[in-house]
Order: sequence, then C-alpha cells, then structure tokens
Amino acid sequence: MPTGQTDKVLLEILNNKFQSVTEEMAYTLQRTAHTVFVNETADFSTGLCTPGGELFAYPRSVGISVFINLDLGDGIRAFPAYDEGDIVITNDPYTSGGLASHLTDTNLFKPIFVRGELLAFAWAYVHSTDVGGKVPGSLSPSSNEVFQEGIRVTPFKLYRAGELDREFLGHLLSNCRAPNDNWGDIKAVIAALNTGEQRLKEMVEHYGLHTARQAMSDVLEYGRERAATLFREIPDGVYEFTDYLDDDVVTDIPVRIRLRMTVRDSAIHLDYTGSDPQSNSAFNIPSMGKPHPWVTYRLISYLYDADPKIPINAGLFRGVSATLPEGSIVNCRFPAAVGLRTTTSLRLMDVIQGALARALPGRVPAASAGAITPVVLAEPDFQSGGRRVSTIEPLVGGIGASPHGDGLDARDVGLSNLRNNPIEIVEADSSIVIREYGVRPDSGGPGRFRGGTGVVLEFEARKPNTVITARGMERQRFRAWGIQGGRSGANGFALLNPGTAAERNLRKIDVLVLNPGDVVRIATPGGGGYGDPYTRDPALVLRDVERGRVTVEGARRDYGVAIRDGRVDPAETERLRRARGGPDGSDFDFGPERAAHERVWTEAMYDRLMAVLYALPIEARPYVRSRLVAAIDLRAKTAHPGPADLDAEWAHLRAQLRFA
Repeated sequence: MPTGQTDKVLLEILNNKFQSVTEEMAYTLQRTAHTVFVNETADFSTGLCTPGGELFAYPRSVGISVFINLDLGDGIRAFPAYDEGDIVITNDPYTSGGLASHLTDTNLFKPIFVRGELLAFAWAYVHSTDVGGKVPGSLSPSSNEVFQEGIRVTPFKLYRAGELDREFLGHLLSNCRAPNDNWGDIKAVIAALNTGEQRLKEMVEHYGLHTARQAMSDVLEYGRERAATLFREIPDGVYEFTDYLDDDVVTDIPVRIRLRMTVRDSAIHLDYTGSDPQSNSAFNIPSMGKPHPWVTYRLISYLYDADPKIPINAGLFRGVSATLPEGSIVNCRFPAAVGLRTTTSLRLMDVIQGALARALPGRVPAASAGAITPVVLAEPDFQSGGRRVSTIEPLVGGIGASPHGDGLDARDVGLSNLRNNPIEIVEADSSIVIREYGVRPDSGGPGRFRGGTGVVLEFEARKPNTVITARGMERQRFRAWGIQGGRSGANGFALLNPGTAAERNLRKIDVLVLNPGDVVRIATPGGGGYGDPYTRDPALVLRDVERGRVTVEGARRDYGVAIRDGRVDPAETERLRRARGGPDGSDFDFGPERAAHERVWTEAMYDRLMAVLYALPIEARPYVRSRLVAAIDLRAKTAHPGPADLDAEWAHLRAQLRFA
C-alpha cells in the first residue's frame, strides 16, 4: 500500500487513537489480572499489528516498553487462515520466530475482521508465574536447554471461531505449578484482546475501513521518518564498544558482548560479531537473526529522549539492521536455554549506549545498574498440600547519571516499566517478613552528577523448605561504568544470615532453600557517575548525606568533602580537593575488576579466541572455551600471555581431543 496518503492532521488524530486503544487494552489487562507480578509489577504489554505482523500501535505509559519493534509475522504465518473469534497462544521462541522470547512470556493474538476482511491483529503478552520446568517460577540461570524451562507451547489456536479448546487448556495448566494464577492472567489477556478488537472496530465505523487501513500504513512510515530525522544527528562513522556479563553461572568466565555500530545518513547497523558463542546456561537471546527488540532496544531511549512526542510504533526501527552471528549469545540455536535473555539484553543496552556515547560525547548518560532480579518465592501451602509461588520484588539498581543531573535512585527503568511490590502486599501474599527495603548508601557512582543508588532488600523466612530463586543477578564483578570523569557504580552482592556466625556470601542465587529464621540480604548495583566528582557542589554532597544516599566517609573518600557535625567544613574540603590533583582524563571508568580482566584478555586475545570457537561445532564450543580460558588464566599468573600462547594451548587441546 502506498504511504503518505492520509492528511497530516487526521494522521496525528488516528495515531493517538490507535495508541489509546492499546493503552485501554493494557489497563484492562492490568485491572483484571490475578498475579502480583502483573497487576503490581506490570510485566505485560499490548499492541495492534498489521496482518504482516508489524506493530503500528503500542502503549506509551503502561506495561513493558521493550517490544515496540516485535515481529509477529512468523507467529501469524503459522496458520494459513483465520476465522473471526480465533485466538492464538504461544510461548515458544523457536517456533514463533522470536515472538515469544522465553517460556514464561505467554503471548496471545487475535485477528480483527471488519465486514469479513482481515484488518489487523490485537496482541498481548503476560509473564506467567510458572510454566513448569526444573525450578519454581521456571527460570533458572543454570538451565542448559529450553526443555528444562517449562512446557513449550508452539503457536496453537486456543480459541477456534470463538470456541475454547478445553482439552488443550487442561493439558497446558496441568504442566505448571500455579494453574489458577496462569489461567486468571490468560483470561485478563483475552479481555484485553477483546477490548482492542471492539475499539478498533468502533474507529472503523467512524472513519471508514479504507481510511483506517491507510492510516495503519502511514503511521508506520511516519515513525520511520521521525526516527530518521533524529538518527541523522548522529555523525556518520563506526563506533565500537564492549561490555561483559559477570559470568555464565556454570563457569566463572565472563561473557563478552561486542558491538560495532555503523551510522550512515539515517541508517544504523548493529554488528555483534566478536560476541561470545551461545552459552551452556540460560543467558541466550533467541533473536532468530532478526533486529529483535532485545538487541536494538536502547535506540528507543535515544529517540524518546530527543523527541518525547515521537510516535511509538515499529516504524521507528525500519532504518535499523543487525548482524547477529548464528550460534552466538545474541542469536542462539535450538535447543539453547533462553530464560535469562533479559539479563543479556541489559548488557546489550549498555553496549549500544556506550557506542552512542562515543558518537555523541557530552550527550549520553553513564551506564545504569544493568541488573533486574525478580526474587521468586515458593513456600509450602499447608492447606492445599502444594506450593504457593509468588514474586517478592523485581529488584533493580540505580540509573546512570546524565549530563544534566543525578541518576534516579533505586529505579533503573531503562528496560521496562517494572514497578516494585508494596511490602504490605508481599507480606499479605506470603509468610515472609521484610526486615529492610531501602536505598543503599555509597552505591551510586561518584561524579559531578551522582549515579543512582542501588537497593537493599532483607527478608526472613518463616516456613520450612521455603525455596527462593533470584535470576538475573549481575554487576557483581563488572561495574556500571562512569563517563566523562565520573566513577563506576558499586557492585551488588547477596548474603545469607548476615551479621551472624553462619553468614555466607551467596554470590548469585539460583535455587536457595530456606528454613524458619533464615535471613537473606540482597544489595543491587549503583549506576555510574557523570563528570569529575571533585567538582560536585559540596552542598549537594551534604544533601546526599542527609538523605542517606552517601555516608560521611563516602563524602570524604569519593568527593573530597569533609562533613563535621552535620555541616560542610570548607577549609578541610578545599584541602582534600587540592591534594588529589586533577582528574585522570579518561572518558570511561569501568572499575578495577574490568581493568584487571582486560590486562590478560586483550582485544587481540579475544579475537583469536573467537576465531577458534566459531570454527567449531556449536556443541563443542563451551568445553573448548572453558579449557582455553583456564589455561590462559593460569599462564597469566606468572607471565603475560598473548595470542601465540593461546594458539599453543589450542594446538595441545586439539591433539588431546582429536579434533580435525
């Protein structure tokens, strides 16, 4: 269909009406959902898409903000034809073309017919509490194949011409730990789809079928044009950036994410060549080789920051392409586990942000905490004999500081609109007791503008055999980077029974069994700082101390500000700042842990390692990777290894394994 046919005033009106339909869908879903993770935390979204699968309308202010450029096309094409009243359900990435991206995201879509013609599809997803699998809540970082993560639902017509397939529904619900919760949330999704269908039909009744169909095409092109205008502000060039996941849980080896961003006129190409191969754990992204939302999302932050009124639809990404090596962490092959794809996507956001910072110095914020940790509880239900599964909190850290001000404390919303759960609701919904929930002092990266602080959550179990999972714990080794002289944020940590003789550093929690009286304390990372911290106004440092964001000791150590008896000591502050000397002049502060890692694992070393690994079958890569990294790390204790040493270790290993 040709574009640009709709009058500009009418196009703006219809764009807003399309968006209002999706927002009414979202509020319908949220109000009628059963679980706290949906009606409070808000892990869901809604949209309207073309028959080809392109989202032409998406909520601006409710639900998850990630999936604006989600491609529904493969899921839609799973069926040759649709009838009015059909509703398709799927949660399987590998058979839906990446429409679903892990098994706990239950996606449904419904065709919308007007006078017998297919006009559009209404779509929504909800995070299901549990879909089976090896742990309560289904998602474990140590899963090594998708079969361990729950029941796979390939695209299936849950409703056919308005009739519910009860046999299939029974099969689906019998394979999860929380069937009533799941069915309640699915019914909320269906209510949202029906709302979208009704409202879009009302629009067609008012404006006409041809006008509505033309406007669907035109708003997508309108989005492309607005995005192109903003992308042209980025100087043409090639911008590279690297960041890491702490490890893949099954080993202590960092997972490298490498980006080469090329900007030409209004086109952006994201090349992830050089990123690590897919993992033997659950951090893989099932992008299917497409510019999937998980590998492009940070660009929407740039667009929205530059133009808060920009239309929200998939047209924004028509000028964005990607190279995603098959069998890599950003484009895994079946049957790789994908449950923790959110964790990896957060680091992808950081590498895009870092590349933008190189392209636009002075305009881009420091890195945010880069970790989302839903703490999931499964405790005995003594009445039913089963288990009650619920989410305590979706823990996040601080936002990175910007050129214009401090990062927000304890509210890293860069990925989504996830909200915290009120303590009263958590304690009413479970037997645990929240002992502390608040900001974490001295965790925000020091800077002229301070990074946002992380969070501290401490809770006590009251029932025996209480199981906790806490997926997505990150930035416990590699920090959220500071920029333009700002310092990196503090690392996160987790402790069992803190302050007692039984205290234990948990590092990352996969599955933890608690008994009555056991206490868990989790601290999330802080965001990076922006600008030289010794140029921060001492009055602002004092305010941070008064508000519990910075300690008196932290003010002196990190900002050169002396505080005595609740006041700034000007003379001592001047002495401290003069004694430090000038800033080090670096654009980025990645923290000492990354500096130590990259003294051994240089660009040249990584390039050689990737060349070796990607020449191997996918199944052989994790083992060879772990052996080679261990060998080089051992050499690094007494020497400074280089690519030739890696080649020597590979030759020795290849001979042992009889690799061709």
